[in-house]
Amino acid sequence: ESECDSSYNPLFENLLYLGTAAYMVAGLFFHISILKTILVTERSYYKDNSFFMLFAMDSIASTTLILNDLLFGRVFMYIPQLCPYVSPFFWTPSILLNTLYALNNHARFAKSVVQIFMVLNRMSCVLLPAVYNKLWSTMTPIACVMSVCVPFAGIWNIIISRTFIVAVRGGFGINYIKAASLSMFQSIFIITALSFTFICTSVTLYKLILLPGRIKSAEKSLCFTSISISFTFVLVAITQMLFATCPSCRSDELYILQFLAFDTFTVGLVGVQFGSRRSFRTAIVMILTNRQLRNSVF
Repeated sequence: ESECDSSYNPLFENLLYLGTAAYMVAGLFFHISILKTILVTERSYYKDNSFFMLFAMDSIASTTLILNDLLFGRVFMYIPQLCPYVSPFFWTPSILLNTLYALNNHARFAKSVVQIFMVLNRMSCVLLPAVYNKLWSTMTPIACVMSVCVPFAGIWNIIISRTFIVAVRGGFGINYIKAASLSMFQSIFIITALSFTFICTSVTLYKLILLPGRIKSAEKSLCFTSISISFTFVLVAITQMLFATCPSCRSDELYILQFLAFDTFTVGLVGVQFGSRRSFRTAIVMILTNRQLRNSVF
């Protein structure tokens, strides 16, 4: 059972939700637009492009995370007026809570898995241009299946555990009775993905600088897209490691910071092009750096 904390200013919390919802709705629009373009309207063009198919898997995970936050997670965290009326429904074990928490964390793990394949894809493009297409025609279906299946290695403990609500700011969030530490599994996934990201991105950058003429301009733009997304992933890794390894650091501030780091990875990063602090989204990065996709979406 979770008591609602009335010490937070409801109006300020509501403004936090509106601010969060504003950039999430924009991110959701772009992710859905990209998915529609890649998988439906321009499928004949994109189906043989391995990077776009990987990015589609990432967008599916991002869309899942954004919808969960817009319709559940951030609603009940940042709108404390709802807490006294809604929280009693979740004082007993709930299949809905368990499903939402499992789906949310599956999507987070999936993004780490896809991140590994995306940076490997870009590195192989600059290192092995002659066999790149043939290699990834085989690897892409494997990568898509793994991005769905591998996350279950990290969320099995959620599936078999009881979930419950905990007080977060003026509202509530979801936690679970630990059979094993979710933070530990997330850290393992993120450290693995971070290692691949650092090595592959470094090699990709080096090759782009050393042999700029050997890479097609379209492939080069995708490399820069991947590099931009990799930088946002580093923010996730830093906050996750703090959360997992520094119990004394855990606070409302770190909790919010971790949310914002995942938002940056899921929705995007700040960009002067759009004049607001969180407008330069990973979906927008893709649209900005790829003319064909930009023309298809708009």
